[in-house]
Amino acid sequence: MIESVKRIREPFAWAMAVILVAQLVTGVVRIVLDTGPKLPLLAALQAAGGDLMNLTVIFALVGLVCTCLFVAPATRHALLVTRVSAIVVSGGVVVSALVDLVGLFGAPDLLTVAMDSLGGLLDLVLKAMAAGALWLLARGVGAGRIEPAESPATPDDPPVLPGPAPVSWRREDAVGTAWGSAADAASGQPGKPRLEVGSAPSAE
Repeated sequence: MIESVKRIREPFAWAMAVILVAQLVTGVVRIVLDTGPKLPLLAALQAAGGDLMNLTVIFALVGLVCTCLFVAPATRHALLVTRVSAIVVSGGVVVSALVDLVGLFGAPDLLTVAMDSLGGLLDLVLKAMAAGALWLLARGVGAGRIEPAESPATPDDPPVLPGPAPVSWRREDAVGTAWGSAADAASGQPGKPRLEVGSAPSAE
């Protein structure tokens, strides 16, 4: 069970990042489509507000990124998914801030401006904190100040095989030994013992 969750944590993180981008694009398209004679641009911006990116999805993305980095073994693309998530959340914070700021000019009275400002400011602060945490993780891991969990060994790396042992020739090993040719002696093949000249054969 736990191993299965570890295998799908990085795909889930990518999926969350894609969902945030889709929410952001869908929100901008909805603002454009809703703008018309019946609903002015400022009113459409005010209605969109903090709906451009879901805060729950952002927190889930931050949690998944942390598991990719710090739960052993760390995923292979943990640093990449952290950087992409930081870019996505930061872009959403900037767009949401512009929409909320311009939408305030469409508020009918000061009370509505105050209420929208408080709600929008709290939403932006939480999203900005999530983006800042992602950037801190990305820069800390990239610079070596934050140590992630150990990554698994890549199976694409070929195993290192020991090379052939060097051939060495020693004088004491060659005493009383004969080879058929000089090439056999140089290659390190074992020689054959030979009788000393003038020695009598042993009696059986």
